[in-house]
Order: sequence, then structure tokens, then C-alpha cells
Amino acid sequence: MLEGWVRRRTTAQVLALRSRIVLECARGHSIAEVSRRLGIASETVRTGRRRFLERGLEGMSDEPRPGVPRKP
Repeated sequence: MLEGWVRRRTTAQVLALRSRIVLECARGHSIAEVSRRLGIASETVRTGRRRFLERGLEGMSDEPRPGVPRKP
């Protein structure tokens, strides 16, 4: 599923990035290495990894934001 999200052109960028983070960590790379390879902050890697460990695939997508939804 994660690899599919990374490859699919219509995947939201944030979902693709979180998928890359999880896949890189699963390959045994350290947080610092994943951060360097993807060009992102170490805290972003920690957050993405933690979301996946705590909630699995459901943790990969954004949660609804509070408040009234935007009007188109």
C-alpha cells in the first residue's frame, strides 16, 4: 500500500512523503539518514514514523481540522 502511494501520481504530496518516511525506516535507515536522504527535518521523520507505529495506515492521512470547512 505504501509503495503504491509513493508511485501513484495522484497521491497527495504529504501522504507520499509520509509513505517514503515509513518505507525508509523499514529498510533499516536511521532517523538522521532518512532525514538526509529525503531532505527534511529529523522531527518530521520522527513524527511520521510515530504516526504509523501508533495508528498504522490510518495514521498516514491528515485528520479533519477543527472549525468550519472552507468554502470553494
